[in-house]
Amino acid sequence: MTVAPPGTEPILARLDGDGRIISADAPLARLQADAGGDPHGPLAIPALAALVRLAARLRIPISRAVQAAQGEADLSMWVQIRPAADGYAMSIVDWQVRAPRQWPGELGVLMARRLAPAEPGWPWQVDTQLRFRQVAADAAAIGHEPPRDGEPLTAYFRLDAIIADDVSPMPLVEALALRMPFTDQHARLRADDAVSYRISGEPLFDEHGALMGYRGRAVPQENQPAQAPRVEAEAPSAEIHDLFGDGMFDAGFAPRLDRALRQPIGRIIANAGSIAAQAHGELREEYAGYGADIAQASRHLLDLVDDLSDLHAIERPDFRVAKERVDLADLARRAAGLLHVRAGERGIRIQTPPLGESAMACGEYRRVLQILVNLIGNAVRHTPRDSTIWVRVDSEGGRARVVVADQGGGIDPADHQRIFERFERLGLSGGDGSGLGLYISRRLARAMSGDLTVESALGQGARFTLDLPVWADA
Repeated sequence: MTVAPPGTEPILARLDGDGRIISADAPLARLQADAGGDPHGPLAIPALAALVRLAARLRIPISRAVQAAQGEADLSMWVQIRPAADGYAMSIVDWQVRAPRQWPGELGVLMARRLAPAEPGWPWQVDTQLRFRQVAADAAAIGHEPPRDGEPLTAYFRLDAIIADDVSPMPLVEALALRMPFTDQHARLRADDAVSYRISGEPLFDEHGALMGYRGRAVPQENQPAQAPRVEAEAPSAEIHDLFGDGMFDAGFAPRLDRALRQPIGRIIANAGSIAAQAHGELREEYAGYGADIAQASRHLLDLVDDLSDLHAIERPDFRVAKERVDLADLARRAAGLLHVRAGERGIRIQTPPLGESAMACGEYRRVLQILVNLIGNAVRHTPRDSTIWVRVDSEGGRARVVVADQGGGIDPADHQRIFERFERLGLSGGDGSGLGLYISRRLARAMSGDLTVESALGQGARFTLDLPVWADA
């Protein structure tokens, strides 16, 4: 079962076979009433109702992160729905209420503030991986060595988060997510911490509307303003040159990320999904298709936000996982069920441990499920059409293991360690993930006293093994 975070209890509800509420704990009952629903009628919260419909169609338990609105506030929660003989059982944990951020005015300011040609500083240009491709300045002009071609922007600059009510704490992060211009990103040279800059940039698009990169200006600063103190880096190692620099490791990063990205993206997904489903009336076919495309792209972006949130959590020195009794076979079947539709679209079969087989391990339910969804999702992504993915479990010598094997192109043994590094995608382009999934999965496995390893060779598929301690009843 899912265990609630320390100091909280799961919010429970029971639904009949038609999805009508039989009973619900007070927070969910209030949310149902605020959404205009009957206390004993169908769920009026669209995101929860959609999960019930999915569980009804697949006839398997569903566990998902859900975003909802209640009045002027935004809600986030982790929801598990289990089909039962007389209907459905719903359990909600990690229920969080947040005040929404007012975006329209800020977005208008961002759109209006373009880079003035006469602005001081030196110009730069980066590609979609934030690697420098053009710097129209030399060392004599800027007073220090300019970036090298291909050097990551965050390896050259150390980005600072700014604490101030009237500015975005990390303008570059928000701009990347929304493909918008940004201004006033404070940064320092990694080679010389005393040299400060204010960076501004705007996105570059090709003729098809695809993002090509960013161009902008780096304006030197004499001193940082006293009213906008820097949040110093709390990096766990000197080698961290990840996409968002050191500013993501301060304690306030996760709440800022949620306000800046998760909430507005959640609203975009909800609205685009309504357009695609023609929930408010019939639309021309292409308009409904646009809505579906927007929703799909936004979900991909939300996955990236989730990865960044997980990255922030696991890199902090106080990160801990729960010790729960988990069945790797059951979780493997659940993870495969979550990816059944995606695999079916490509004719891929996922062979899971048969019902009745179990492998009891010690770990955190949600985190183990997260790892298995990532492993099976990667296998679906890289396995040819009309092929098979095998998921097997076993227990031996005090260890419980789950293996995910695919028939993809395989991984060169020289890259076996590299694929577990941050933002490593082995040269993949387009929307094939953030390059964080395997890094996060291995860190989570090791936090649970386990490990995640790979066996593979080019042309021979890949075999990922999650190894955890066997659960000992004591």
